[in-house]
Amino acid sequence: MRTAYLSFAIVTLMLGANLPAAAEDSGHWHGLSVLVATDKKVVKLEDQPNHMVYVAEYDGAVYNGDGKPFLDKARYQVVAFTDTAISPGGYKFFTDADGSKVFAKYTVTEGKLPDLRGTFEFTGGTGKYEGITGNGTFHDVFGSDKAAWDELVGEYKIPTAVAGTASKN
Repeated sequence: MRTAYLSFAIVTLMLGANLPAAAEDSGHWHGLSVLVATDKKVVKLEDQPNHMVYVAEYDGAVYNGDGKPFLDKARYQVVAFTDTAISPGGYKFFTDADGSKVFAKYTVTEGKLPDLRGTFEFTGGTGKYEGITGNGTFHDVFGSDKAAWDELVGEYKIPTAVAGTASKN
């Protein structure tokens, strides 16, 4: 009988080792960046005073201010959609050295150029960032119409596969 229990325990452990176990990488992120304007299209509208709509593209780099590996020394791109009659927003894209990407959408919640503040939400990713979720705040300061720095503070969660599954990365 003891042998039967021991055999059952061994088989159970072996089967359990082959089942995927869910885990997640999560944490706090403090990103510091610099951005340069690469393109901008402005349309002035006559329906109300000072009404403009524009799309602007920015390119730059971000590093992790806490010295952690999450989005450290990554390419950072922003596409801004601004209608001066409503709350501006757009998208943020991060590309790690290995090609993994993180996508976010953002909304400006306060400020006026050159100082803007707002919120962002991670909406997805590729490679090691697949399934990322999270959110935070940002603070942009434009030194000119071509250059800005951006401080991002937030939380993230990345589901990962462990124990018995092959890594996708």
